Amino acid sequence: MKILITGGSGMVGKYIVDELLLHDHEVGVLDLVPPKQTNVTFHHVDILILENVETAMKGYDAVIHTAGIPHPLNDPAERVFNVNVNGTFNVLESAARNGIKKVVFTSSESTLGFAFMSNRMTPEYIPIDERHPMRPQDPYGLSKVICEQICRTYSAKYGIQTICLREPWIWVPEPEQIVFYKKLVNEYGDWYKNLWTYVHVYDVAVAHRLAIECDLGSPHEIFFITAKENWTGKNSKELLAQFYLEIKSFADNFSGASAIISHEKAKRMLGYEPNYSVRDLLT
Repeated sequence: MKILITGGSGMVGKYIVDELLLHDHEVGVLDLVPPKQTNVTFHHVDILILENVETAMKGYDAVIHTAGIPHPLNDPAERVFNVNVNGTFNVLESAARNGIKKVVFTSSESTLGFAFMSNRMTPEYIPIDERHPMRPQDPYGLSKVICEQICRTYSAKYGIQTICLREPWIWVPEPEQIVFYKKLVNEYGDWYKNLWTYVHVYDVAVAHRLAIECDLGSPHEIFFITAKENWTGKNSKELLAQFYLEIKSFADNFSGASAIISHEKAKRMLGYEPNYSVRDLLT
Protein backbone atom coordinates (compact mmCIF):
# COMPACT_ATOMS: atom_id res chain seq x y z
CA MET A 1 0.00 0.00 0.00
CA LYS A 2 1.20 3.52 -0.75
CA ILE A 3 0.77 5.57 2.42
CA LEU A 4 1.36 9.27 3.11
CA ILE A 5 2.26 10.20 6.69
CA THR A 6 1.83 13.82 7.72
CA GLY A 7 4.31 14.74 10.44
CA GLY A 8 6.35 11.67 9.55
CA SER A 9 9.59 13.35 10.66
CA GLY A 10 8.29 14.02 14.17
CA MET A 11 9.02 12.25 17.44
CA VAL A 12 6.17 9.77 16.94
CA GLY A 13 5.85 9.89 13.16
CA LYS A 14 9.35 8.56 12.53
CA TYR A 15 8.52 5.35 14.43
CA ILE A 16 5.34 4.89 12.40
CA VAL A 17 7.37 5.28 9.20
CA ASP A 18 9.79 2.58 10.35
CA GLU A 19 6.92 0.21 11.18
CA LEU A 20 5.29 0.67 7.78
CA LEU A 21 8.57 0.19 5.92
CA LEU A 22 9.21 -2.98 7.93
CA HIS A 23 5.95 -4.35 6.54
CA ASP A 24 6.76 -3.46 2.93
CA HIS A 25 4.52 -0.44 2.50
CA GLU A 26 5.55 2.39 0.19
CA VAL A 27 5.80 5.50 2.33
CA GLY A 28 5.70 9.24 1.73
CA VAL A 29 6.32 11.87 4.42
CA LEU A 30 4.66 15.28 4.43
CA ASP A 31 6.49 17.57 6.82
CA LEU A 32 8.52 20.76 7.11
CA VAL A 33 11.57 18.74 8.23
CA PRO A 34 13.14 15.98 6.09
CA PRO A 35 12.69 12.44 7.47
CA LYS A 36 15.61 10.46 8.84
CA GLN A 37 14.78 7.58 6.48
CA THR A 38 16.21 7.76 2.96
CA ASN A 39 13.87 5.24 1.33
CA VAL A 40 10.75 7.41 1.52
CA THR A 41 9.34 10.20 -0.65
CA PHE A 42 9.56 13.58 1.07
CA HIS A 43 6.99 16.32 0.50
CA HIS A 44 8.10 19.64 2.00
CA VAL A 45 4.63 21.01 2.70
CA ASP A 46 3.00 23.23 5.30
CA ILE A 47 -0.10 21.41 6.55
CA LEU A 48 -1.95 24.74 6.63
CA ILE A 49 -1.73 25.30 2.86
CA LEU A 50 -4.60 23.27 1.41
CA GLU A 51 -3.52 23.37 -2.23
CA ASN A 52 -0.05 22.05 -1.40
CA VAL A 53 -1.44 19.26 0.77
CA GLU A 54 -3.83 18.26 -2.01
CA THR A 55 -1.01 18.13 -4.56
CA ALA A 56 1.28 16.10 -2.31
CA MET A 57 -1.48 13.55 -1.65
CA LYS A 58 -1.94 12.59 -5.29
CA GLY A 59 -1.27 8.93 -6.01
CA TYR A 60 -1.51 7.66 -2.42
CA ASP A 61 -3.85 4.90 -1.27
CA ALA A 62 -4.21 6.02 2.35
CA VAL A 63 -3.12 8.73 4.80
CA ILE A 64 -1.91 8.68 8.41
CA HIS A 65 -2.31 12.15 9.87
CA THR A 66 0.05 12.76 12.81
CA ALA A 67 1.09 16.37 12.07
CA GLY A 68 0.08 18.96 14.63
CA ILE A 69 0.89 20.65 17.92
CA PRO A 70 1.32 17.80 20.47
CA HIS A 71 0.16 19.64 23.63
CA PRO A 72 -0.97 23.10 24.78
CA LEU A 73 2.01 23.99 26.95
CA ASN A 74 4.52 25.64 24.61
CA ASP A 75 2.38 27.50 22.07
CA PRO A 76 -0.32 30.18 22.20
CA ALA A 77 -3.83 28.76 22.37
CA GLU A 78 -4.76 30.15 18.96
CA ARG A 79 -1.80 28.43 17.28
CA VAL A 80 -2.56 25.08 18.91
CA PHE A 81 -6.16 25.28 17.74
CA ASN A 82 -5.39 26.63 14.27
CA VAL A 83 -2.68 24.13 13.35
CA ASN A 84 -4.55 21.11 14.68
CA VAL A 85 -8.04 21.91 13.43
CA ASN A 86 -7.28 23.56 10.10
CA GLY A 87 -4.48 21.11 9.38
CA THR A 88 -6.88 18.20 9.90
CA PHE A 89 -9.52 19.86 7.72
CA ASN A 90 -6.93 20.26 4.96
CA VAL A 91 -5.94 16.59 5.18
CA LEU A 92 -9.52 15.31 4.98
CA GLU A 93 -10.50 17.77 2.25
CA SER A 94 -7.41 16.79 0.25
CA ALA A 95 -8.20 13.11 0.73
CA ALA A 96 -11.72 13.69 -0.57
CA ARG A 97 -10.46 15.61 -3.62
CA ASN A 98 -8.01 12.81 -4.39
CA GLY A 99 -10.50 10.00 -3.93
CA ILE A 100 -8.58 8.50 -0.98
CA LYS A 101 -10.77 6.19 1.07
CA LYS A 102 -8.75 5.61 4.25
CA VAL A 103 -7.44 8.15 6.78
CA VAL A 104 -6.03 7.28 10.20
CA PHE A 105 -5.90 10.26 12.58
CA THR A 106 -3.62 10.49 15.62
CA SER A 107 -6.01 11.79 18.26
CA SER A 108 -5.46 11.92 22.02
CA GLU A 109 -6.88 10.93 25.39
CA SER A 110 -6.90 14.69 25.98
CA THR A 111 -10.35 14.62 24.40
CA LEU A 112 -11.49 13.43 27.84
CA GLY A 113 -10.28 16.67 29.40
CA PHE A 114 -8.38 15.37 32.43
CA ALA A 115 -4.76 15.85 31.36
CA PHE A 116 -4.89 19.65 31.09
CA MET A 117 -7.91 20.46 33.24
CA SER A 118 -8.03 23.79 35.08
CA ASN A 119 -11.15 22.95 37.08
CA ARG A 120 -11.28 19.58 38.74
CA MET A 121 -13.17 16.75 37.07
CA THR A 122 -13.54 13.10 38.02
CA PRO A 123 -13.87 10.04 35.76
CA GLU A 124 -17.42 8.72 35.72
CA TYR A 125 -16.28 5.09 35.78
CA ILE A 126 -13.16 2.94 35.66
CA PRO A 127 -11.69 1.83 33.37
CA ILE A 128 -12.50 4.69 31.02
CA ASP A 129 -13.49 3.63 27.51
CA GLU A 130 -14.65 5.27 24.28
CA ARG A 131 -18.15 5.89 25.69
CA HIS A 132 -16.87 8.26 28.39
CA PRO A 133 -17.91 11.93 28.02
CA MET A 134 -15.42 14.34 26.45
CA ARG A 135 -14.98 17.50 28.54
CA PRO A 136 -11.79 19.30 27.47
CA GLN A 137 -10.94 22.60 29.14
CA ASP A 138 -7.89 23.44 27.01
CA PRO A 139 -7.27 24.32 23.34
CA TYR A 140 -5.42 21.07 22.61
CA GLY A 141 -8.10 18.71 23.91
CA LEU A 142 -10.76 20.86 22.26
CA SER A 143 -8.90 20.75 18.95
CA LYS A 144 -8.78 16.95 19.05
CA VAL A 145 -12.52 16.71 19.72
CA ILE A 146 -13.19 18.92 16.70
CA CYS A 147 -10.70 16.96 14.57
CA GLU A 148 -12.54 13.74 15.38
CA GLN A 149 -15.77 15.42 14.26
CA ILE A 150 -14.07 16.48 11.01
CA CYS A 151 -13.18 12.83 10.42
CA ARG A 152 -16.76 11.76 11.18
CA THR A 153 -18.14 14.39 8.80
CA TYR A 154 -15.92 13.36 5.88
CA SER A 155 -16.78 9.72 6.48
CA ALA A 156 -20.47 10.57 6.28
CA LYS A 157 -20.17 12.75 3.19
CA TYR A 158 -17.54 10.97 1.09
CA GLY A 159 -17.41 7.43 2.44
CA ILE A 160 -13.83 7.85 3.61
CA GLN A 161 -13.08 5.32 6.33
CA THR A 162 -11.64 7.34 9.20
CA ILE A 163 -10.06 5.81 12.30
CA CYS A 164 -9.10 8.01 15.25
CA LEU A 165 -6.49 6.61 17.62
CA ARG A 166 -6.59 8.24 21.03
CA GLU A 167 -3.20 7.80 22.62
CA PRO A 168 -2.25 9.01 26.09
CA TRP A 169 1.27 10.17 26.89
CA ILE A 170 3.49 8.48 24.30
CA TRP A 171 6.79 7.39 25.86
CA VAL A 172 9.80 7.05 23.59
CA PRO A 173 13.18 5.30 24.01
CA GLU A 174 15.17 8.52 23.66
CA PRO A 175 17.97 8.92 26.26
CA GLU A 176 16.98 12.38 27.46
CA GLN A 177 13.35 11.31 27.81
CA ILE A 178 14.24 8.22 29.81
CA VAL A 179 15.97 10.42 32.39
CA PHE A 180 12.75 12.42 32.63
CA TYR A 181 10.56 9.31 32.94
CA LYS A 182 12.59 8.03 35.87
CA LYS A 183 12.02 11.34 37.60
CA LEU A 184 8.29 11.10 36.89
CA VAL A 185 7.91 7.74 38.58
CA ASN A 186 9.33 9.19 41.78
CA GLU A 187 6.98 12.19 41.57
CA TYR A 188 3.84 10.33 40.50
CA GLY A 189 1.62 12.41 42.77
CA ASP A 190 2.24 15.49 40.65
CA TRP A 191 0.81 13.76 37.57
CA TYR A 192 -2.62 12.64 38.74
CA LYS A 193 -4.31 14.63 35.94
CA ASN A 194 -2.69 12.29 33.43
CA LEU A 195 -4.32 9.32 35.18
CA TRP A 196 -0.83 7.75 35.03
CA THR A 197 -1.70 6.44 31.58
CA TYR A 198 0.89 6.03 28.85
CA VAL A 199 1.82 3.93 25.83
CA HIS A 200 5.16 2.90 24.34
CA VAL A 201 5.82 4.45 20.95
CA TYR A 202 6.54 1.01 19.43
CA ASP A 203 3.00 -0.03 20.29
CA VAL A 204 1.69 3.24 18.87
CA ALA A 205 3.44 2.52 15.58
CA VAL A 206 1.91 -0.97 15.40
CA ALA A 207 -1.54 0.43 16.20
CA HIS A 208 -1.30 2.85 13.29
CA ARG A 209 -0.26 0.06 10.94
CA LEU A 210 -3.09 -2.18 12.11
CA ALA A 211 -5.56 0.67 11.63
CA ILE A 212 -4.35 1.43 8.11
CA GLU A 213 -4.38 -2.25 7.08
CA CYS A 214 -7.71 -3.26 8.61
CA ASP A 215 -11.13 -3.34 7.01
CA LEU A 216 -13.58 -2.68 9.81
CA GLY A 217 -16.71 -2.50 7.71
CA SER A 218 -17.76 0.77 9.38
CA PRO A 219 -17.03 4.29 8.11
CA HIS A 220 -15.75 5.81 11.35
CA GLU A 221 -14.28 4.40 14.56
CA ILE A 222 -12.45 5.72 17.62
CA PHE A 223 -10.03 3.67 19.74
CA PHE A 224 -7.96 4.27 22.86
CA ILE A 225 -4.42 2.94 22.42
CA THR A 226 -2.74 2.38 25.79
CA ALA A 227 -0.26 0.22 27.66
CA LYS A 228 -1.54 -2.62 29.83
CA GLU A 229 -0.60 -0.95 33.09
CA ASN A 230 -0.19 2.48 34.63
CA TRP A 231 3.33 3.89 34.57
CA THR A 232 3.84 3.98 38.34
CA GLY A 233 3.64 0.21 38.88
CA LYS A 234 1.36 0.87 41.86
CA ASN A 235 -2.13 -0.52 42.39
CA SER A 236 -4.49 1.54 40.25
CA LYS A 237 -7.42 1.46 42.68
CA GLU A 238 -5.16 2.70 45.46
CA LEU A 239 -3.89 5.53 43.24
CA LEU A 240 -7.44 6.55 42.41
CA ALA A 241 -8.52 6.32 46.05
CA GLN A 242 -5.73 8.73 46.91
CA PHE A 243 -6.40 11.31 44.20
CA TYR A 244 -9.96 10.67 42.94
CA LEU A 245 -11.86 9.58 46.02
CA GLU A 246 -15.19 10.48 44.36
CA ILE A 247 -15.04 7.53 41.92
CA LYS A 248 -17.51 4.83 42.88
CA SER A 249 -17.95 2.79 39.71
CA PHE A 250 -15.30 0.15 38.93
CA ALA A 251 -15.49 -2.79 36.54
CA ASP A 252 -15.45 -6.12 38.39
CA ASN A 253 -12.26 -7.24 36.61
CA PHE A 254 -10.34 -4.01 37.24
CA SER A 255 -7.38 -4.93 39.44
CA GLY A 256 -3.66 -4.54 40.06
CA ALA A 257 -1.78 -1.88 38.14
CA SER A 258 -4.21 -2.05 35.19
CA ALA A 259 -4.35 0.96 32.88
CA ILE A 260 -7.09 3.36 33.94
CA ILE A 261 -8.02 3.91 30.28
CA SER A 262 -8.96 0.71 28.48
CA HIS A 263 -7.70 -0.44 25.06
CA GLU A 264 -10.17 -3.33 24.98
CA LYS A 265 -12.05 -2.04 21.93
CA ALA A 266 -8.80 -1.76 19.95
CA LYS A 267 -7.88 -5.28 21.02
CA ARG A 268 -11.23 -6.60 19.88
CA MET A 269 -11.55 -4.76 16.56
CA LEU A 270 -7.98 -4.02 15.46
CA GLY A 271 -6.14 -6.94 17.03
CA TYR A 272 -4.05 -4.43 19.01
CA GLU A 273 -2.10 -5.83 21.93
CA PRO A 274 0.54 -3.73 23.75
CA ASN A 275 3.86 -5.56 23.82
CA TYR A 276 6.00 -2.97 25.61
CA SER A 277 5.86 -1.48 29.08
CA VAL A 278 7.48 1.16 31.24
CA ARG A 279 9.98 -1.50 32.33
CA ASP A 280 11.37 -1.69 28.80
CA LEU A 281 12.21 2.00 29.02
CA LEU A 282 13.45 2.31 32.60
CA THR A 283 15.59 -0.83 32.72
